[in-house]
Amino acid sequence: MTDIVPTGLDEQLARDVTVDIAASKGRGRRLTWRFFLFMAPVLFDTVLQSLSGTIGNIYVGRLLGPHDLAAASAFYPMFLVFISCAVGLGTGASILVGQNWGAGDQGEARTVASAALGVAFALGFAICVFGQVSIRPLLVLFGTPADVLDHAVRYAAAILMGAPGLILLVVTAIILRGAGDSVRPLVMMIVQILTSLLLTPILIEGRFGAPVLGVAGSAAAAVIGWVVALIVVGIWLRLSRHALAPDLEMARQIFAPWRVLRPILLLGFPTMVEIMTMGVAEIALVGRINSFGSDMTAAYGLFVQTLTYIEYPGMAVGITVSVLSAHAIGARDEKEARAVLRLGFCVALALAGGLAAFVTLDPALIASLFTSDAHVVALASHAFRVVMWSATPLALAGVLGSAMRASGDAVGPMALLLGAIICVELPAGYIAAHLYGASGVWFGYPASFSAMFVFTALYWAIRWRHRSLTPIT
Repeated sequence: MTDIVPTGLDEQLARDVTVDIAASKGRGRRLTWRFFLFMAPVLFDTVLQSLSGTIGNIYVGRLLGPHDLAAASAFYPMFLVFISCAVGLGTGASILVGQNWGAGDQGEARTVASAALGVAFALGFAICVFGQVSIRPLLVLFGTPADVLDHAVRYAAAILMGAPGLILLVVTAIILRGAGDSVRPLVMMIVQILTSLLLTPILIEGRFGAPVLGVAGSAAAAVIGWVVALIVVGIWLRLSRHALAPDLEMARQIFAPWRVLRPILLLGFPTMVEIMTMGVAEIALVGRINSFGSDMTAAYGLFVQTLTYIEYPGMAVGITVSVLSAHAIGARDEKEARAVLRLGFCVALALAGGLAAFVTLDPALIASLFTSDAHVVALASHAFRVVMWSATPLALAGVLGSAMRASGDAVGPMALLLGAIICVELPAGYIAAHLYGASGVWFGYPASFSAMFVFTALYWAIRWRHRSLTPIT
């Protein structure tokens, strides 16, 4: 049978197909370049956060000892609960800012940012006041060892005094990333870290005429760093005439109408609940850990600091996926939004998997960087071996959840995480601690991290990947 299509049309069709393939490859390369260009500052930012916490703990552990290190560690989960409001609020605002930025509507993005910053300051002030009057009863309620309780109260009270500055700093950084700027948040982090690290030994030991604050000095140095970083970024935005630069108009917009606040809160509240639930679960875990003595509490502090080195790079990938997906959805480019998710999944697998393997190879060496106490090193090394590998499925679940939130689906990821914590982490950790004592406390982590990935992957495969990706109205 002869071909009825003219040869010339065949050749034209072949050329069109070749051009489409070449354009697709070029677009993929551009996306990869944009992905890594945006992610690199975010990754440095998260690594610096980990490094800052590590050096702060080394200062406390080496200058003051294991009791003060345990005091700072005991407050960490409660601190996570307090700042969950900031991260949730910032996430909701970032999605809306990102979609408006991708659509070219900088005026609406500015309105959203102003409203979020107004709510952020109010939240920070409320947390500061509430924390000062309730921190000791809360620390007692969750089983802080008696020999570190007074130290933990002093540390927590100093940190909570700076809650308005911290929440404004967190929300500002998240909003700027939503607008496609990952460099200024990195500079904010560098300024905060340098200020904090310079002041920490001075305020701990009372050098150069400063008061001797002990463990509270570490917290005070962090608070000063947050304030200095906010001032620096505000001046920088003004000098560069950025669309989100603070001015009198933005100050007037902090009292936003409900049409602006409603989508911010609807998108931010599920994320807030996620992080708060994680914090409550951590508090429950720390309660069990505290029952085994202050050495276990100190080991928990080393474990948390080390885990962040694996979690934060995965978070950097998730942030990049969220921002670039939101931009693509705002520009009504669904194909690119899905391509961002595929790329982010592969990058997270490589980064988190490689780091998890590195820490697992010699956990005692890593733990000994924090303290010379052999018993604490042994306890922390066991935790590393049990948990660190499971940070990889956690990172992959985070990337999938970030893409879902960028599309406006914040309730699904929240429900999945709550299910993993309530139905898997808490019972698994309780049962393992009951059966195996101190060595079993850590088993709730790998159980819940793995469950989060399985639940999220199933949700993505069954429901989310079939939905259309359209801007939020």
